[in-house]
Amino acid sequence: MNEMLSAQLRAWWLASRLGADRDEIDRLRRGGELFAARPDGSEEWLYSAWQFGPGGQVPEAVRRAVKAAQRAGLNESRLLEILRRRVGLMGGGRMLDLLFEGDGDRVIGAIRAA
Repeated sequence: MNEMLSAQLRAWWLASRLGADRDEIDRLRRGGELFAARPDGSEEWLYSAWQFGPGGQVPEAVRRAVKAAQRAGLNESRLLEILRRRVGLMGGGRMLDLLFEGDGDRVIGAIRAA
């Protein structure tokens, strides 16, 4: 899980391997719905792998959570701390799992409380 949370993907790789449209990925980044970073001196954006589901799809709950984190002034590392948190007292999944299950409201609540 931690490896997936920290992996960085290039837009061309996403487009070719995951079947995602490169223009859509760029639009989501510009709209604040995806986290991306440019390493020093690079012109290429790198996208964090945790945001993408099967087939390269970005669930609406992920988009909303990224926007909420950016509005709250959280950087990606702080958001990842929240997404790694366990849900419930008896094990359960993580906050990240809720995003892919469509329960973005609960995650966004945690983001706003951070």
